[in-house]
Amino acid sequence: VVIANDTPNFIGNRLAFIGSSQTMQFAIKHGYTIPEVDMLTGPLIGRPKTGTFRLADLVGIDVLTYIANNLYDLLPDDPEREVLKAAELTDVLNGMVDRNWLGNKTKVGFSKQVRGADGQKEYLQLDFNTFEHEAMQKPRYDSVGAHRTKPLPERLKCMLAEDDRAAELVWFAISHTLNYAATIMPEVTTDPVAIDNVMKWGFMWEAGPFEIWDMLGVEDIGRRMEDEGMVVPNWVKEMLERGATSFYRTQEGRRQRWLIEQGYVNIQTDPKMILLSDWKKDERRLITSNISASLVDIGDDVALLEFHATTPNGRVMNMLDLDILSIVEESAARVEGDFAGLVVGNQGEHFSAGANIFLIAVSAQQGNWEALDDLSQKLQNMRKLFTGLSRPVVAAPFYMTLGGGTEVAMACDRVVAAAETYMGLPEVGVGILPAGGGTKELVRRVVSPAAKIEHPGIDSYIQNISLTIAMAKISSSAFEARDLGFMTPCDRVVMNKDHLLAEAKAEVLAMASSAYRPTFAAKNCYAAGRDSLATLKVYIDLQLQAGYISDHDAKVANKVAYVVCGGELSQPQWVDEQYFLDLEREALLSLAGEPLTQARLWHTLQTGKPLRN
Repeated sequence: VVIANDTPNFIGNRLAFIGSSQTMQFAIKHGYTIPEVDMLTGPLIGRPKTGTFRLADLVGIDVLTYIANNLYDLLPDDPEREVLKAAELTDVLNGMVDRNWLGNKTKVGFSKQVRGADGQKEYLQLDFNTFEHEAMQKPRYDSVGAHRTKPLPERLKCMLAEDDRAAELVWFAISHTLNYAATIMPEVTTDPVAIDNVMKWGFMWEAGPFEIWDMLGVEDIGRRMEDEGMVVPNWVKEMLERGATSFYRTQEGRRQRWLIEQGYVNIQTDPKMILLSDWKKDERRLITSNISASLVDIGDDVALLEFHATTPNGRVMNMLDLDILSIVEESAARVEGDFAGLVVGNQGEHFSAGANIFLIAVSAQQGNWEALDDLSQKLQNMRKLFTGLSRPVVAAPFYMTLGGGTEVAMACDRVVAAAETYMGLPEVGVGILPAGGGTKELVRRVVSPAAKIEHPGIDSYIQNISLTIAMAKISSSAFEARDLGFMTPCDRVVMNKDHLLAEAKAEVLAMASSAYRPTFAAKNCYAAGRDSLATLKVYIDLQLQAGYISDHDAKVANKVAYVVCGGELSQPQWVDEQYFLDLEREALLSLAGEPLTQARLWHTLQTGKPLRN
């Protein structure tokens, strides 16, 4: 909840719209292209990849004109009001509305989607001079390339120290946003935390305006603003005159923020929030750590296994690598001896984007099958490792929980997931299949319970999980993840992601207090055998003949079907999990040796997109 005064458009829509209007007017006036602006006002400065103009297309150009007219009439004393009627901006917006170029809903806005000569989607960008949609070069700046992978505070400082056109636009966008955020206080709210939270929660900014100002230095940025003719609000100057150097500070372990006429006041923390960054400041709480993962004592006799693996561009995507897997094994031993239970979670950008496909691609290309098999076995062993403990293990997934990330979550005793959790096993997109226990686990969770009651439609269950894997289905929420079999009816969904780790911890304690016992069991998987496999093969062949899938797609799908059915068994039977795990690894090694699979792996690594071959 954000407490805001009753003013036009409250906090977020006023700050965001005035800020984006300033940026659009500046860009049009100074000859920046749409791709340049969106690249420079997106993740580079801690904002979503929609940037400025792609966000406008998403909102709707007609909606933008309504907002502009509404705000202009209701804010007669706002010092930035006139940007809403700036000729450079209104001429463009009105011209687009007249042509019914309303953005995504009419498929034409600042961008226009077309089909290229090869039938692939292409996007043309609006040229402000010709008012035609044209193909534009992807923007490249040496300054952006040099700093884009650095952490946000360092990235912003470095960009603002540059003197090229990219730095000029970045400075304009940031300085005007920070200054305007301070200008509308205390009109919209008296609390900088409210403004920062609105922009982070509502607009997915990595940091709010006052947090960014603190990163850059309040006094230095204020002086630069004034040197360029901007009017810094008096309350900011008064804060500096009173000896305060930042909007936020930590005093005696309590985080505080500066309030107008009051000075520093404690920020009331939510008792249901666990901030790992704060817990890890106490070295006694950090049990063990390496570059990709840590084991942290989060109190009440509960440990937390945190992933924090970064990609080469600095994003915390938590791709599962050997460093993470080594901490997993060590964590299990430490929890068994010293704790009541374990939470597997983190507070990065995503729970986990899956196994590190670079390791898979390199191993496959070099023919290092032993390394690839070892990686698969380590992932597979997590379920036996976690559920074989005499302590409960609870996963706390959120956002992207893909491939190996889903397999980690399914390996735990229970899942407490954020509502916005996107779970799935998309390995077929790179020409392999889930071989970290994911294929086996869907058989155990979906097919096997139906087989226990001799369900007459058992083949429909087998077909459903085969399609889930072969079509790389990703849940649109935690609720759909339950429908797809990635979560069980006993698993919980938390609506407020900020409470996720605390709720997972509470689940561990509840399970521990209920005489928890290890849940790993033998011979709990139903292998349907050759008759069910034959049915799936017919379906795959029909898809191939109809042209819906390629020959290699069919090969991968047949491998998936083979594993799901437990191979060519002459009749259905119950087997232990290891039987399916062995089939998974065998299929992985077989597919990884295919040249077309290796082409898919490297294409995805280089472009971030799947290859259909």
